[in-house]
Amino acid sequence: MEKMSDHRVAIITGAGSGIGRGIATELVGAGIRCVLTGRRLKPLQESADMISGDRDRLLIIQSDVTLAADRARIVSESLEKFGHIDILVNNAGISRKAPLLDYGEEEWRQVMNTNLDSCFFLAKAVIPHMRDNGWGRIINIASVYSTLVLNNDLYSEMLPKENEEGRGPTRQPAYHASKGGLLTLTRELAAALAPWGITVNAISPGMIMTEQSKDVVNDSVIRKLKAMTPVGRFGEPWEIGYAVLFLASEKTSFITGIELRVDGGWSIW
Repeated sequence: MEKMSDHRVAIITGAGSGIGRGIATELVGAGIRCVLTGRRLKPLQESADMISGDRDRLLIIQSDVTLAADRARIVSESLEKFGHIDILVNNAGISRKAPLLDYGEEEWRQVMNTNLDSCFFLAKAVIPHMRDNGWGRIINIASVYSTLVLNNDLYSEMLPKENEEGRGPTRQPAYHASKGGLLTLTRELAAALAPWGITVNAISPGMIMTEQSKDVVNDSVIRKLKAMTPVGRFGEPWEIGYAVLFLASEKTSFITGIELRVDGGWSIW
């Protein structure tokens, strides 16, 4: 893909590892200046160190996107450093699992605040600046589990469907609900912002091998998931980054409100 105009500026949430780091690497490689945000400073610094190119084209902001003050600071510091904001990648996300009848309000709100609420309010914060420039790209990172439900049998060691206390199968309901909501939010914003030259799209990753997945997914689960993916492997974070780069490009102004699945065919079987 051809290089983007080198004056474009992107904010990437959850940029300290995994998919966020893969997105940042691809965007910087295409000439985009990037704001790397996340809750932990050290991983953000590690991401910046791993990205080749001019370090002055990067800005690190340690922040929690669930906090209004931090969202405002992300925008203000980005504008102070680069003068404008063109691209927002809402990538930060978490999950909480528990037996269904033990799943609490605190866990639910943590996931919703991170995976859905922050995406709307951070978008709301950058939209006026994109509108003033007549150009913008908002890209939300959803999941194949935005529209599919989890099969406990695939993750039996991690997410057992029975427990001795009879509290129901171990599930992650807030994650699925938040990612499904993110797809609807994507379509809603796409319709609202189209007259201002701002496109809004979602990318739904399938099975992507990240630092976290290596720690929590055992060999048995990996074998099952690979066998269920037509291309026969896990994806890599840079492959999500390349999809983001495509939707952020100058030539995709007629693409808005879509869900682009990057899953090796996982969801077609």
